[in-house]
This record gives sequence, C-alpha cells and structure tokens, in this order.
Amino acid sequence: MPRVTPVKMPKWGLSMQEGTIVAWWKEEGAEVAEGEDLVDIETSKITNVCESPVAGVLTKIVAGPGEALPVGALIGVVADADASQAQVEAFIADFQMNYVPPEVGDEGVEVLKFATVDAGGKTIRVGRSGPEEGTPVVLIHGYSGDLNSWLFNIGALSAVAPVIAVDLPGHGGSSKDVGDGSLTSLADTVAAALDTLGVAEAHLIGHSLGAAVAARLAIDHTGLARSLTLIAPFGLSAAGPSEEFLTGVIDAQRARDLKPVMEMLLADPAMVTKGMVEDVLKFKRTDGVEEALSALRDRMVEGKDAATLRADLPAIPSALVIASRTDRIVGAPDETALPRGFTIVWIDGAGHMPQLEKASEVNNLLVNNISSS
Repeated sequence: MPRVTPVKMPKWGLSMQEGTIVAWWKEEGAEVAEGEDLVDIETSKITNVCESPVAGVLTKIVAGPGEALPVGALIGVVADADASQAQVEAFIADFQMNYVPPEVGDEGVEVLKFATVDAGGKTIRVGRSGPEEGTPVVLIHGYSGDLNSWLFNIGALSAVAPVIAVDLPGHGGSSKDVGDGSLTSLADTVAAALDTLGVAEAHLIGHSLGAAVAARLAIDHTGLARSLTLIAPFGLSAAGPSEEFLTGVIDAQRARDLKPVMEMLLADPAMVTKGMVEDVLKFKRTDGVEEALSALRDRMVEGKDAATLRADLPAIPSALVIASRTDRIVGAPDETALPRGFTIVWIDGAGHMPQLEKASEVNNLLVNNISSS
C-alpha cells in the first residue's frame, strides 16, 4: 500500500506554541528527498526551514503562506508516487478529525524547571529538563545569549539524559558580576554551580564563548567532563573574534541598530526575527549587563585567554568540534591546530549558530556523542 506521510508544524524550542508559514520551497506535485528543505516557518524566536520527513511527492499543501497553526498541526502531505488522490484526501480528513492541539500553559507545551544556585557567592540560574537519573548534559551558551540559546536542542537531549542549561555570569537570570571576565573565572563559577547541584561528572556542551568555558572546565576540573562538545568555539581560530559584533551588541540601543548586528550570527539573515531582537534589547536594559558585556568583550579581544586555552587543549583527551566555515563571529577553527583526539564536523549552510540553523543535524551529532561516551 502506498505510503502517505504528514508534514506537521514542527516544535522548535520548548516554548514554541505555533508557527506561521512563510513560503514553500516546493510546489504541489514536486518530488522531494528526505531531509530536503520544504517550507520556511516563522516563530516568535526565529525563522527556520522545515525539512521533508521522507522522500516522495509533495502531494498536498494544507497551509499556505501567512497561516499560523499550532505545533503538530498538518501543513502538508508527502506520499509515494503511486498514492491516489482519494488516498491522500482520506488521510487528510482522518488526520484533521483526530488532531487535538496541545494544551499550552504560560510557559508552553514543555517547560524547563528553573532554579537559582549559589556558585562561590554568585547566583547562577539553571534550567533543568529530562530524567532524574543519569550523567547530565550541561549546556553553556555564548556571549550575550542565555539558556534559551538551546531551546531547539533541549528536547532531543533530554530524551537521552538529564539536561542542565546554565546562564553564565553577566547573562540571563544570573548575577551580573563577571569578576575579571576571564575564561578561568567563568569556568570556576560554572564548576561551583555544578558542585552545589551535586554534579561530579557531566557531558559538557558549549557554544561560542561557552565552548571556551566548557573547554576550560574540562582542563581545570579533572574528571568533570565525561564528554566535551564545542560548537562554533571562541578561541580556536587563527583570527580573533569579531569586535564589530561584540561592540555592536553593547552599543545598539534600538532595534534598527541591533538587527544588522544580530544578522551577523546567521548564514541567512532572514532568520533573525523581531522577537529575537527585542529579547536582546530587553536583556541589555538590565542593570549591570552592559558593564558585564564590556568586560567580557575586552577580555575576548585582548586574546591572552584564548592563547592559553589553545596551549592547554592537549590536556583534553577527546572532543567533538561542530563548526561552520562561514562563521562571522569567531571564525572557522584551525583544523590543523586541533590536538589528537579532537574530531571536527563542518556544518554547511550555517553561520555562528548551527545548533539553531541546522538543529536536526546538530542534535544527531550531540546525541551520538553523548551515547558513545
């Protein structure tokens, strides 16, 4: 019997409740490959592409541009070439009759459990998800981000392990005191937070500045890292970070000034939404944030921490590096300078945030690395 497969409104992020169709890449009747770009969808956080779940023919587009639908709703149908129109229509009718939109509370269909913990005199916000038992995954975001940077990844990771997402000092719901702004200071603060939580071993995953912090953690706190994954890592390229971006985030006071700065993060600038920009502006209005970001910027641009980190990397037995060759923020890692035991995977079509831009591909890499460690 011919296969008929629904294309559903995806769930990107724990707080996503609905998405709006922007544009279809394919027309009805077009052949599609599994994983091929199918339709652009906008959420309050980001605009991204939904891929075809299977190979076949896009036999029906159910939702057109401009339509907003809840997570899990039917937006299209991909079927085998020999599926009849009657089979497709019957499938759609059955799906629509049985579809029940998810119940959503104030925090969305799924939520992180938030808490604040003491970390050597600093208050650090953490978000937790997944099972109670097992070696946790610890997620460390980058410069000017927060634990929401991982909303497209937490669902996949929490299916296989406990997840602890951390707000670095100076960010999110954590204390705005960054001390001297060094990688060592940031890593020690995260280590103190994990100690308060009773975490003696973890799968460390960091992005950008957070990747450098994760690497410093693995070096300075022996035995903590069961596995280490560095996504678009700061400090591993021959060039330094983009001062234009770092300073642009600090200086921008209006959405029209911040938007082009944030567009530097992504390979496709259209992925930057109004909500994304407004979230960063709101964060910047918090007392102490601009001072914290300035201190971190100065330390990153100065470069000594990055040089020391590169010299110390051989102390780490193995790590997975996920990166893009077109990263405009920290540059592409110098593959030839990576220590033995480091594996690098290049993500095509992504900029500085492959965990958002190519979430499915990156999630598979993350889960495989955790499962094999």
